[in-house]
Amino acid sequence: MANIVVVEDEKDLRELIVEELVDQGHDVHEASNGAEGLALIARISPDIVLADINMPRMNGYEMRSQLVSNHPELAKRPFIFVSAYSEKSDIADGMILGASHYITKPIDFDALSGWVKSLTQANQVHPR
Repeated sequence: MANIVVVEDEKDLRELIVEELVDQGHDVHEASNGAEGLALIARISPDIVLADINMPRMNGYEMRSQLVSNHPELAKRPFIFVSAYSEKSDIADGMILGASHYITKPIDFDALSGWVKSLTQANQVHPR
């Protein structure tokens, strides 16, 4: 399955997402803010990134922008924003930054599972 990084500052939600993905057989790593997430992504080079937008130290948009600027070799990896920001303009902003998808909170775990599965099955994950 996929090697996934989950970047979410809400501990309970992060644990739910991680549990869901681990139950599906994925190898999951977690960070509680954008700065930690960026360092983790650079260190382990995941297949897929799931990231909140509103986080301390570095928000998800900044994290994505820095990933693209500072780690271009990782910029094309599937990246899913998971956020409470649900206005069309918020979704558009995420997609402009290169997100593969944008899932709004509260999270529909079936939809999340479907996107991760489709990215994995479509061989969009980086080969190891």
